[in-house]
Amino acid sequence: MMRIGAHLRESGHDVTVVSSPEFRDDVERAGLRLVPLDAAARVRPPAPPTRLPMPNLLRRYLHGLAELESTFVAPLAAQYDALERVLAEDPVDVVLADLTFTGVLALLLGDGPRPAVFTVGVGPITLSSVDTPPFGMAWAPRPGMDYDGVHRLVQGVMLRGVQKSLNRALGALGARPSPVGLVDWPRLADGLVQLTVPAFEYPRQDLPETVDFVGPVLLDGVAKFDPPDWWPEIHSARRVVHVTQGTFDNHDQDRLIGATIAALEGTDTVVVATTGRPFEDTGLPPNVFVAEWLPYGALLPHVDVMVTNGGYGGVQHALRYGIPLIVAGETSDKAEVAARVAYTGVGMNLGSAAPSPARIRAAVDDVLANSDYRCAAQRIGADIVESQPLESIGRLVNSVIRTRGVHN
Repeated sequence: MMRIGAHLRESGHDVTVVSSPEFRDDVERAGLRLVPLDAAARVRPPAPPTRLPMPNLLRRYLHGLAELESTFVAPLAAQYDALERVLAEDPVDVVLADLTFTGVLALLLGDGPRPAVFTVGVGPITLSSVDTPPFGMAWAPRPGMDYDGVHRLVQGVMLRGVQKSLNRALGALGARPSPVGLVDWPRLADGLVQLTVPAFEYPRQDLPETVDFVGPVLLDGVAKFDPPDWWPEIHSARRVVHVTQGTFDNHDQDRLIGATIAALEGTDTVVVATTGRPFEDTGLPPNVFVAEWLPYGALLPHVDVMVTNGGYGGVQHALRYGIPLIVAGETSDKAEVAARVAYTGVGMNLGSAAPSPARIRAAVDDVLANSDYRCAAQRIGADIVESQPLESIGRLVNSVIRTRGVHN
């Protein structure tokens, strides 16, 4: 979202960012204005899924209920309060809202005039469809299957409590109840700007015309990169595997990074791990190198396989370079990302956030031996390279300002 704001500012727009105060330096460095969110408005992840033995689908369901409440319902009122402050200060033409910023729902379901509102799809599309299973199940769609009845069951029974919580939160703000389920709330906006290409989503015959696939916003610049001392090793390596747990679900590094290191220790494969947090560089095998962060524009051109917990941006960054993937994720939307990786043929879904070293080793060997994965990744990568997300969003904003502005 920060890069989108910076691009719009460079195009001559005044941009205000409503976000956590911890991003103040980044926002101001980009020449943007920050309206800080109160603590109550910030998304707080629920407790990690239980490790008690239970079917994966049941675990995802229980964790998903808690996540829907903590991510989409609990912060709504405080988010709307921050948004109201911005709208009261100066005229606003367009609001671009991250999918998790449900505070805009009170604006969309209110009775007063409002600016145009667009949801920005920073994760997989959540919208229900007769062609796809309900979001959160992490099931790939089956050809010819009509999922309408499954959606009715999920929305009317399994997510009924969450929907009641949502409508209570909206009612307390004087807004109307939501006419759609929580996962379908982007339908209420003027459009959904989806940060991917169509080839990395499930086909849907009933996809709203207001959905615009613009491609992922990726940071490829390598300016001011000071390579670590071991950097020449990846240039001479026969094979390079990159493993990451991203910047969100990375507290227990042994679940994936440690398991991958154990899986490939002593092989002729160079393993490059990024931790997203401080680490102790001690006792590493000679073929393993670790950094807190590395610019993907410098690293990924040398990578043969990425092992990841399924962050949407990181996965698409790998695809941009035609890199096949091995995904192990359960929290947030990561299981859905993993399902799309398997469905599109660009890699393997391990179906667990904590796979064994043996499972990872077998997956790496399989992906390296089967060129179909790389070919599929390269096909989607070509679409990503051709996409122009920032320019597309800029054209959308300019069009709205010219033709719509503030409306009822």
